[in-house]
Amino acid sequence: MNILSIDTSGKSFSLTLVKDQTKTSFIDTSESVSSESVLVEIDKLVSECKITPKDICSVIYNNGPGSFTGVRVSSAIVQAIGFSNNCPVYGINSLMLIAYSEYIKSNASKIQVIKKAFGDQVFHGLFHLTSDSCISNDPIRTSTFSDVEIDSNYILITDDNNTIKNLKDDHLLIDNFVGSELLIDYYNIYCAKKNNFDYKDALPSYAGHTI
Repeated sequence: MNILSIDTSGKSFSLTLVKDQTKTSFIDTSESVSSESVLVEIDKLVSECKITPKDICSVIYNNGPGSFTGVRVSSAIVQAIGFSNNCPVYGINSLMLIAYSEYIKSNASKIQVIKKAFGDQVFHGLFHLTSDSCISNDPIRTSTFSDVEIDSNYILITDDNNTIKNLKDDHLLIDNFVGSELLIDYYNIYCAKKNNFDYKDALPSYAGHTI
């Protein structure tokens, strides 16, 4: 099975293709995400792996929250591939991916993620992870930071160190990781496998973000 994963939720992007259980990745460092650049690199990646785009059997992508433009780009691309190949698409929430990155590193099971959004807004989620499930304890939401309650029972991960450090000393900063590679691992462990394309799976995960 040939599986493509795409993470364009940040300033740059990464792609990973799994063929015969071997991962091949591309990591962009230009901090310029566009549909043209992502499509060019996907074409190069499938050629490097000696397959064609038609041979892709599943597509996984980071469906946000994150860069508005970046998430729209990958959402449009996975819709096109999923529809053309009638292959399943898996959208994985970026906050869940951040929580998973800490879980595999420290085996922490209860993780709170606070990620800067826009203005004084933050994305916020509480997650409980085990070896076979990743559950959001409350709806993942966008709110002002002052409306977020920091739960002392959870390990806190954030990219807003200046704000958090005055409220909770023992917090962690969001690690840099290759999102497309982590998406593959998350998919293998947590995603219920599907057989066909469903366009709803290719839509961004957060309210107000439409294609």
